[in-house]
Amino acid sequence: MLGINIYPAGDCAFFIQIEEKIDPVINSRIINISRQIENKVQGIDELVPSYSGLMVYFNPLKINSDTLKKSLRNITDSIHSEEHISGGRIVTVPALYGGRSGPDIEAVATHNSISIEEVIRIHSSQCYLVYMLGFTPGFPYLGGMDSRIATPRRGDPRLKIPAGSVGIAGKQTGIYPTESPGGWQIIGQTPVRLFDPDTRAEFLLKAGDHIIFKPIVQDEFEEIKDLVYRNKYIQQIKTQE
Repeated sequence: MLGINIYPAGDCAFFIQIEEKIDPVINSRIINISRQIENKVQGIDELVPSYSGLMVYFNPLKINSDTLKKSLRNITDSIHSEEHISGGRIVTVPALYGGRSGPDIEAVATHNSISIEEVIRIHSSQCYLVYMLGFTPGFPYLGGMDSRIATPRRGDPRLKIPAGSVGIAGKQTGIYPTESPGGWQIIGQTPVRLFDPDTRAEFLLKAGDHIIFKPIVQDEFEEIKDLVYRNKYIQQIKTQE
């Protein structure tokens, strides 16, 4: 059984903390706790999961801190780390690897003494867990990358990385939802929009989702990009049993 601590975080928040490490079992428990709170507790303003913790923001006019803390403790005590999370989503993300879309893919291949084709095959053969969103709005920190393509961050971070860029930093991979500075090794780009403040559901992804990257060619990239621009693209999402 994993121990759980609940700390006050100011007047309107609690932080739920499990062991501080990147681990899918710990993260699955955090996602379970978040979903239980969302379904059972009134007066919650926002839930922000991370690798091994959960920030719970609440409205003190709707629920007092003592009542909320008791509810949080009841929920955390009732959830076991080995419980299966049902209803999770698998999101297919098309990605154009290499070329202008992936200027660092050769560096990743060279660092790991493999071919560019192997980098693409390995990267697109995994099912990645979305541990959390952060850094910029909608940026997914993904777990489950094969160590055969692990590569350190760039020594000279770029001032501008295009939206949709797929990157590697150490043993992690992620996607830049918006244009921003960054030091990750860029191996590809998706035409799919991960963050759109003009839509009701601003973020494509959420913690607990899984991602599968689907390699595409330039013509497919341009076609999907056009569909996304015209709000005609149908995102491939399926629910896990």
